[in-house]
Amino acid sequence: MTGVPAFHHLESAYQLHFYLCFKTHYLRPMFEDRQVRMLLGSAAEDACMRHGYHLLDTQLSIDHVRVLLSLKPDQTVSKAVQILKGNLSRRLSLAFPDLLARYRTKSLWAEGYFARSTGKSDLEATRQYVEGQPAHHGYRGEWIEALEYSNPTFHSPAFVFDHCVAILNYHVVLVTKFRTTVFDEHIAPNLFDYIIAVGNKHGFAVEKMSLLPDHLHLILEARPDVSITECVSSLLNNTHYWMEKRYWGVLKETGCWDVWQPSFYAGTLGEYTTAQVREFLGGG
Repeated sequence: MTGVPAFHHLESAYQLHFYLCFKTHYLRPMFEDRQVRMLLGSAAEDACMRHGYHLLDTQLSIDHVRVLLSLKPDQTVSKAVQILKGNLSRRLSLAFPDLLARYRTKSLWAEGYFARSTGKSDLEATRQYVEGQPAHHGYRGEWIEALEYSNPTFHSPAFVFDHCVAILNYHVVLVTKFRTTVFDEHIAPNLFDYIIAVGNKHGFAVEKMSLLPDHLHLILEARPDVSITECVSSLLNNTHYWMEKRYWGVLKETGCWDVWQPSFYAGTLGEYTTAQVREFLGGG
């Protein structure tokens, strides 16, 4: 027995896409000038390059900025919005110092923002995929019902804020160390309940789960100020502790003391796919 590992430095495979929208103060048409819009586009590209964001697409109207961003697992949506709004505001104030006075406002941006996750697959298709995992892997019989979980208390948006709307859905896959067979239908129900409690404490809400002997699928919704790496780290560390406390004999029998591989897959999901959002932005 090695003790509780600290899952802080994780490897990951990921595709994390987010549609963001922020508006001018009182919807003033401060971007009606073509030169202003050109500067906005250039400033957005520069800010993303400096901070390690991948700018997939933009749409600039007279009173809105819409962007489609690809982020890394340790980056948060709230920080990306803060950086973009701050950088765009500074660039405009330098290039057009009379802009705010011209539109009789002291602030470029309205408070808050809208953020929605998108992905290669839409949310409903991924729900069906996760729900069908036990059957997909060849398991049959009534006992597999215990391997699937839909959270009866979940509703979206899972988090409500005063000045923003953020609905950020993720599909996460965790794998046991060396793909060791660890879990079964007796462990699953208690593990599901514990994971729900972990999410409540660490800024994410779990909608669905499927547990296989050597891996776990989750669909969750997270706060915009919490990265998916933070969500996964809390899952790995807390469930490892829980398995040692509750199922020490299983870990001894399997030799899988670490429980999890220090890696994960995470992909964003949404009502619309990334391709559909890009079509909307390009057609706007």
